[in-house]
Amino acid sequence: MKLKAVIIGFSHMHVNEVALYISEQEDFELVGAADVKSSVDDIPPLRYTPKWNLENVRENYCKNIYDDYKQMLDELKPDIAFILTENCQKPEVVEECAKRGVNVSIEKPIAVRYDEAKKIEKSVEKYGIEAVVNWPVAYRPYLYKLKNVLDSGVIGKPIKLRYINGHTGPLGKGAKHRGVSSKAEEMTDVQRGKTWWHHLSHGGGVFLDIACYGCYFSDWFFGKGKSVISCGENLNTPFGDTEDNFAAVIKYDGAMSVVEGTWTTPRAVIPSGPMVLCTDGVVMCTGGAENSPDVKAFDIYGNELEIPGADLSAEFKNMPEMYAHHKKTGEDVFKMLTLSENMKIMTMLDAVIKSSKSGKEEKICD
Repeated sequence: MKLKAVIIGFSHMHVNEVALYISEQEDFELVGAADVKSSVDDIPPLRYTPKWNLENVRENYCKNIYDDYKQMLDELKPDIAFILTENCQKPEVVEECAKRGVNVSIEKPIAVRYDEAKKIEKSVEKYGIEAVVNWPVAYRPYLYKLKNVLDSGVIGKPIKLRYINGHTGPLGKGAKHRGVSSKAEEMTDVQRGKTWWHHLSHGGGVFLDIACYGCYFSDWFFGKGKSVISCGENLNTPFGDTEDNFAAVIKYDGAMSVVEGTWTTPRAVIPSGPMVLCTDGVVMCTGGAENSPDVKAFDIYGNELEIPGADLSAEFKNMPEMYAHHKKTGEDVFKMLTLSENMKIMTMLDAVIKSSKSGKEEKICD
């Protein structure tokens, strides 16, 4: 019997690739989808806006669209809900799913703040459901190749992560997202400013969009940090109240992560992907995030080293593949997709954001 899946929320443009992946996974059936009402102003259904995303999913993957997601849960009784709402809506939606015994896949990051993530954790534990967190980077083979180099010790002990990522904003000029072949349509600043991405109260901004990835890699490579100092500014998007550029340093005992993100400069013209400096060399991503990315390693003298590849098993393709494999075999999902690991990631992201507000170094909570 196939796993019955529903989609809740069309606010995140990742919904288009998630719907595609569900439709391609032979053990899944996408039985319904519903949006969650927002308090942001309506704008025309331009590509990658919630209304456009809904119609794209309706046309290509699921005709059964509900006006009320709670009614959908009650009537369809799905096995799992893929949640792609505004970040601020996630705790409430998870609770409604949990009350009905519906497992959840939450699009990264898990919440706006750590205390909101704790609400999600409480709902999951209270009602005994499964919760996983979907990170697109969890399915990139070249990143496992990089991790294999670190684990091998061939270039010594990892001591410094450098990570920068950028685009012109989720709905910026030339923006393109997996699952759709075309780029974002031109929008006016007034239209863009009305989207949830540019409202702090809805969980918008570059910190939740990009700093979360830096926290993900920091946790994966080094574990949970001790403290953070960061700075965020709105440098080129005055139509919103969110930061569009940031820099942060996550401190460890004997290591650090330097994380940067921008909504003003695309990956095509800046280096992208993690680089890890080690005691005896460096390992780095090459080719850019979208141009045949690979990994190279060099010793301390600049000599390129031969490094092993990463032969990932079939479930490391996307979340529907990962979750179907988990249900069929009983094996755990990849640890970076688990709720427990994402609570650690959220403590770091929370400290990054707090430091940018306070102007002080902030301790990462236990």
